[in-house]
Amino acid sequence: MEKYFKIVITLALISSFSSCNDIKSNQIIGRYYLVAVDTKDDMSIGYEVDESGNTVDVVPETIFSVGNNDKYIIAKQHPNTNRKITNYFIIPIYKEYTYFPEKGVIGPISLNEFIEKQKELNISTVTFDKTIK
Repeated sequence: MEKYFKIVITLALISSFSSCNDIKSNQIIGRYYLVAVDTKDDMSIGYEVDESGNTVDVVPETIFSVGNNDKYIIAKQHPNTNRKITNYFIIPIYKEYTYFPEKGVIGPISLNEFIEKQKELNISTVTFDKTIK
């Protein structure tokens, strides 16, 4: 029984390591990353909380397009993979480490609300340079 238990634990550890997301290849800017645990349908925006690559969600799935300038990240989301709905998020970029990266996030908002907030915050046109198909 003990041998069986060790095999199960070993397989579980191997599985967890193989499903880890290499967040460094999905960096948006600074400590902000696109993170998908299993599939692209899980794509969220995470904030790196330590040097080991651990993140906390700033915006949940399903993120499908992202752009940024030096002050804000702009994200488009289909909530829970519902492609009939597109939400927008405006995420302030914290240059220094913060315990609350979700603080100040505007969204989910509609396209019209996004256009108004874009004007209000004086955000010039942002190119969505990372799009997940």
